[in-house]
Amino acid sequence: MKIIVHIDEMAKWPMVLNNLNHLAQAYPAPNNQIELLVNGDDVMGVKANSKEAEKIRHALTSQIVIAVCQNSLTQRKITTEDLLNNSTIVASGVVELVEKQALGYHYLRP
Repeated sequence: MKIIVHIDEMAKWPMVLNNLNHLAQAYPAPNNQIELLVNGDDVMGVKANSKEAEKIRHALTSQIVIAVCQNSLTQRKITTEDLLNNSTIVASGVVELVEKQALGYHYLRP
């Protein structure tokens, strides 16, 4: 199973982290792939010093990839050094969604 979970609303972090936990339990590695795509204002949540950072670190497993939109970072003047260590930068969140769906990923946006 390949799943991409999209977050772009700060208020949804608790729900998204819960969903990621349930997905990781139901679809364990190595045969399954889960990606968390973060764009828009939610890039503030993956800053290493954000109030969400500790909850995110706790919820993530090695199976979950965090993809962060470079466009959103640039618009908010956030550098990659400001982010959680396990973040991967993608050029555009919307392009990442389209490309992952073309590769057969299931799309979940809580």
